[in-house]
Amino acid sequence: MPSRKPRNMVIYLPHALPIWRLPEGYLEKIRKAARVAFDLDVPLTEEAFARVLPRTEVLFAWGLAQRHVQKAEALRWLHTPLAGVDRVLNPELARAPIRLTSSRGVNSVAVAEHALALTLALTRGIAAAARAQSERRWAQEDLYGRRPPLEELRGKVLGILGLGDIGRELAKRGQAFGMTVWGLARRPRSKKEEHVDRMLAAGKEEMLIRNADVLVLAVPLTPATQGIIGERQLKEMKPSSILINIGRGGLVQESALIRALREEWIAGAGLDVVAAEPLPAASPLWTMPQVVITPHVGGTHPAYMALSAGLFLKNLKRYLISDPLLNEVDKLAGY
Repeated sequence: MPSRKPRNMVIYLPHALPIWRLPEGYLEKIRKAARVAFDLDVPLTEEAFARVLPRTEVLFAWGLAQRHVQKAEALRWLHTPLAGVDRVLNPELARAPIRLTSSRGVNSVAVAEHALALTLALTRGIAAAARAQSERRWAQEDLYGRRPPLEELRGKVLGILGLGDIGRELAKRGQAFGMTVWGLARRPRSKKEEHVDRMLAAGKEEMLIRNADVLVLAVPLTPATQGIIGERQLKEMKPSSILINIGRGGLVQESALIRALREEWIAGAGLDVVAAEPLPAASPLWTMPQVVITPHVGGTHPAYMALSAGLFLKNLKRYLISDPLLNEVDKLAGY
């Protein structure tokens, strides 16, 4: 049997927390799938990673730091477990002839559910009740007299800015709550989007913002979307509306949001992401009663890494026969 030309694959996924490590058995699954074409290295330190990188063709890693890109002389494909690539796509990597695929979709249901959880925490007074619970205080009269009052989602307009995997899962769940779903996609769609009552094209953001009772930001962070929600957009929102950000903190101009909440341009905000993470202790957002904050955990669930590894395995088969890769990132667009 003729020997194959040596080709190298590397898995480098260091993390302190078990939930972000490959589940038991997946390393062997990848090793078995790769051995027809690749030698597999699994370095445990950055020093060991740097030694094997120059001969590596395929890399499954959180990303590739700028300082390493020029050393990746043989690298042709990088797959990241991350769903969003704004932190992965550094300028050096963007210029390099390295294909990049993401794990977009593996957390879509979790993030959609989290967006609704943030919404209900605000509309049903759950966040206020939890604060009262920590004080051992029965806050029934406070919640009865609350302004804005406790609300139903039924009949409200759910505005989704960004109809990717997360946006579609959210639309489905919004309709199940009896909401009227409006969605805006950045790219034209060839067919009607299921679970979306009104579809808006790019450029109609103001219409979405003006009509939404719950506005959810579900777009990736790119140069084009940086700071897309600022003072002008917040002033256009209904005073009774709430803003939910499960995208990236950089989508929102935070100083404008703080002002909007203080001056009651909007009724509240649910934030799983903020501009600077962790959110600085001095931020006024911490103590605003109409704000619910979670620490960027919207996409977390126990099967995340298994699904990401499964996606990598599907793409490995495609890579070996030169088929199009799933979730390949358009480096120019940034997603």
